[in-house]
Amino acid sequence: MTRKKSDSAGSGVRAVAQAVGVSKSTVSRAFNSPELVKEEVRQKIFEIAAEMNYRPHPAARALRSQRTHIVGAAIPTLDYAIFARMVNEFEKTLSTLGASTIVITTGFDNRDVFDDVRQLVDRGAEALLLVGEVEDPKLKDFVRHASLPVVTTYSAPPDSTVPAVGFDNYRAFAEAVEHLAKLGHKSYAMIASMTDGNDRQRARIAAYRDTLERHGLIGSDRVYKHTYEMRSGVSTMEQILDEYPETTAVICNSDVFAIGALKACRNRGVRVPEDISIIGCDDFDFAELLDPPLTTIAVPAARMGQLAAETLWAAITQKKPVEGHLIETRIAMRNSIGPAPNARIQVST
Repeated sequence: MTRKKSDSAGSGVRAVAQAVGVSKSTVSRAFNSPELVKEEVRQKIFEIAAEMNYRPHPAARALRSQRTHIVGAAIPTLDYAIFARMVNEFEKTLSTLGASTIVITTGFDNRDVFDDVRQLVDRGAEALLLVGEVEDPKLKDFVRHASLPVVTTYSAPPDSTVPAVGFDNYRAFAEAVEHLAKLGHKSYAMIASMTDGNDRQRARIAAYRDTLERHGLIGSDRVYKHTYEMRSGVSTMEQILDEYPETTAVICNSDVFAIGALKACRNRGVRVPEDISIIGCDDFDFAELLDPPLTTIAVPAARMGQLAAETLWAAITQKKPVEGHLIETRIAMRNSIGPAPNARIQVST
């Protein structure tokens, strides 16, 4: 059912209250003091408010509660869809709850980001979303002693300074390499990004090497580190084909690299997956539209954004302890990987 959008704050409260069957004061409490409203009633209010496009006025709320209801998000970049998808869901969820979001980009090296993140606090952020393990000593000290809630995403480091709403990068890549090993691949290469200040890349490379070592393939664990760009995928794949033409499986630490790798193979007349298998990570929206459709590790970016927003909001408004959430990944199986060429020959004979 489509509900009429509210025209003003006053009429909006009234319309939401009427639709839910509660008083205007209950609607106000749901947004300003949610701990005073039963959960089922609160969720119904939020649902109807979202349908009617009603949001409490941030300035009025701040005056009443001495809160800004601003949440800061520090992410590596907005140039790539995976981070944009997460932040979009993060911002949308908070907006529905009546909060505002300030987003800054810090790059992929987490060793010197304190000054950037501190800007968010100076601009009124009551909570922070980060990406990856906190490696900046000043930021680590700040979040340990600050009273504001903080979560990190895209990682699930076991000894993290702050709770993580993320996934296990090591396990996700170990599963991907294990799958390729079961398909008979013996010669591998990995296209990775830079590891300095980036725990996600370090975990992925470690999983790749450890899994190959378990299969007795440690001599086939070539790793190429480059900047996070599609053209790096092209040039690196060309380098792999020139230097190690026996390679039959390439693991790309991002779909960005995988797209470039596919192009390089097309340029060289190398068939995917008949001659070489390629797997990516992220599951961009267009991954299944590539030729061939890209097999990739599906990262639950939107789910991370939603859970992070709900976790921080509960900490701000209900004083709940910030808790981490480990989100499962999966391999989106498509047509860019297949049995190793030598495995196919052995089967046919």
